Amino acid sequence: MAKRGRPPSIEYSEELSDAVYQSMADGHDVVDTCDTLGIPRTTFYDWQAKYPDFRAKCARAREALADYDVKRIREEIAMTDKDTAVAARVKISALQWLAEKRAPKQYGNKTSTEVTGKDGGAIEIQSKVIDANALTFDQRESVRQALLAALETEND
Repeated sequence: MAKRGRPPSIEYSEELSDAVYQSMADGHDVVDTCDTLGIPRTTFYDWQAKYPDFRAKCARAREALADYDVKRIREEIAMTDKDTAVAARVKISALQWLAEKRAPKQYGNKTSTEVTGKDGGAIEIQSKVIDANALTFDQRESVRQALLAALETEND
């Protein structure tokens, strides 16, 4: 039975950082990259938390990995025939999902929201100025209570 315990400590270096990037850009995910380079995954994530440059490089590597996923989609499409179409569809859907998650700006679904006013026109804003001096004490107290209630719901 293999000995289990804390993996050996590995020091961060630019060379290892570059190797991680290259491995991921070549199509290997974090788990495969860490296994290949002998980096414990906990160490990998600790490095991301400790070294902002490494975190940024890993983000770029994930985008490169998404590009690799798209390449694999193209290859899968090229190899598909009527006998393998159903299996290929499953593989392509999985690779598409991965690419969308790894690089959502580039491969994610694009959505937009447009807000318009009545009949598609501009939004109308109405305001009314109230002279507080013209209000009775009870009216001012009601306004004060309403404003305090609005502040409480805003802070929740």
